[in-house]
Amino acid sequence: MFGVDESGRVTFVTEAFASRLGTTREALAGRSLTDLVVGDGEAVQATLAAVADADAGATRRCRVSFDPETAAPATVEFTATDGGVVGTLCQRTAPTDEFHHLFAQSHDAIVAFEMVNKVPVVRRVNDAFVETFGYAEGEIVGESLNDYIVPDGRVSEATDYDQRTAAGKVNHAIVARKTVDGRREFLYRGLPYETDAGRRYGFAIYTDVTDDRRRQRRLRVLHRVLRHNLGNDLSVVFGMAEYLQQNVTRPELQTAAVRILDAAERLDDVSEQAREVEAALDTVTERSVDAAALACSVADDYRHRTPLQTMVPETAPVSGGFNLVGALENLVENAVEHTPDGTPVRLTVDAGEEDTLIRVADDGDGIPAIERAPIFEDADITTLQHGTGLGLWFARWVAEAAGGDLRYDRTDGWTVVTLRLPSAETCDFNVSDRCHSPPGR
Repeated sequence: MFGVDESGRVTFVTEAFASRLGTTREALAGRSLTDLVVGDGEAVQATLAAVADADAGATRRCRVSFDPETAAPATVEFTATDGGVVGTLCQRTAPTDEFHHLFAQSHDAIVAFEMVNKVPVVRRVNDAFVETFGYAEGEIVGESLNDYIVPDGRVSEATDYDQRTAAGKVNHAIVARKTVDGRREFLYRGLPYETDAGRRYGFAIYTDVTDDRRRQRRLRVLHRVLRHNLGNDLSVVFGMAEYLQQNVTRPELQTAAVRILDAAERLDDVSEQAREVEAALDTVTERSVDAAALACSVADDYRHRTPLQTMVPETAPVSGGFNLVGALENLVENAVEHTPDGTPVRLTVDAGEEDTLIRVADDGDGIPAIERAPIFEDADITTLQHGTGLGLWFARWVAEAAGGDLRYDRTDGWTVVTLRLPSAETCDFNVSDRCHSPPGR
């Protein structure tokens, strides 16, 4: 502990503080506090000035280094008194050296705070916070975080999060906050912890997601408007094409009407796929399902169209939920549709300790490059190179949402598409009550 007068000079020090600096109490008396600081002393000066102008009992903290050899930072709490300012080195509140680097170099804005009467009082901020919100550490340390960055109309929401933090609960939400660029949206994570002395501290981490969320909202609006207009206009196309087909006598006009109907039906199929994909992917589920039962159920639905061989274990719980039904149906449909009649399709499930592989194999011509490259190789989709359906995309998105992926392989004339999914311990629900098919069926 040490004392500082209104001019910033040391008036007294304890033996422990002098020992920390490797000197004596007599050698420190009368020296300017900023002379003892390693590096830039502006934060110390700003904090001292703020406390000196405050009422007795007011406190502020700042990060400072007194060690010329290691420059290791420490947290100092300054308290206003009637005769000046008293500084106290805080014990066990400074982060470790490893954490200091993470804190300082993170691109996300981070605030280290202390809960004081259920209010988050700023103790430290990183450079990303200063850049994002515009407040230097010396300006905001010791102040209520909410007073600086919470917009009008969001105070009640912030208070609810503070109540959870004070109770030791983690916060995770999308929030709006005031920044140097106006109001922005952030993914906010509040991580509380308690010291041995029973004081509640925490970290608030802010990841700017404004642009992503705005882009998602625009895409949703464009999709719905396009889908609405597409549905209305397709109704007109169908009606007029059917009228022409029934009423014109010239063969070339009848042929044109048939081609119009075919194109409209393909467009309507894609629109319907888009509706189904949107509905399925909007239903987020973390439930597990039995991949073995799923494979048997889908295989039974397609055996009337092609010889479909299965090889599955007794059970194979995987993550992914009920959307896996549609994903596997799309893969099997794609294989059946693009292989000659009577050509076998193989559906196998290989359950591993960490991952389960669901493979759909056929000996057709393979997936065309225009569809394969964007889906399996992450190639750019251009107006000159893309597929026309959403089935493979849907299977990929479902796999990725579950923590897996979709893979493609072409070996010895066989095309193999594999759903890799995380294995689960148990099944939350059954896809079908049908019996498992024996190996090789």
